[in-house]
Amino acid sequence: MAGVCLAAVGTLTVPAAVAAIQQAQIDATAQSFELSASWATAAAVLEPERDQFDITEYTVVQWPLAANTTISSFFGYRSCEGCSTMHSGIDFTPGAGVPIEAIADGVVVGSSVADGSWGVHVTIEHNVDGVIYRSAYAHMQSGSMTLEIGDTVERGQVIGRVGNTGQSFGAHLHFVIQTGDGTFINPLPWMREHVNIAE
Repeated sequence: MAGVCLAAVGTLTVPAAVAAIQQAQIDATAQSFELSASWATAAAVLEPERDQFDITEYTVVQWPLAANTTISSFFGYRSCEGCSTMHSGIDFTPGAGVPIEAIADGVVVGSSVADGSWGVHVTIEHNVDGVIYRSAYAHMQSGSMTLEIGDTVERGQVIGRVGNTGQSFGAHLHFVIQTGDGTFINPLPWMREHVNIAE
């Protein structure tokens, strides 16, 4: 009787073992990463063509001083004793000695330590998104600006300190933006349009 039971158990167990081996073989085949030549050819044909994208580079522009610095005089016509009637830039008043930073990468095209109307000042030429502009920084402290024509300047580089040199009635930064041909434009809307770095 025991032999019959063993035979019966053996008869039931063998097909289960075979089925388990066959399933393992099926699973291994399904997990294979190898492709036949025909499948590889089909995959190559079905691969979508990639769109062609042009990479656009943007010039990084920042404020010369903290973005919330007080402006004491704006661009354009003004009436005041002893000052120019056509103000070529905007005047920032952060306090004497505050560091002034270049607004973008560029090359120095004008530099003076003389006490003319702008006093100690520097003019930097920039290529901003493919267009040439110039930024100028005037009335800086004597001895704070050491740049010469031809020097390369990086955005954020300290180029001088707020001062009271030249035709000035108190420490301030006279900040100018010019087009490539030297035309003065209003710096405030230009900066608001072009500044693209978080403060």
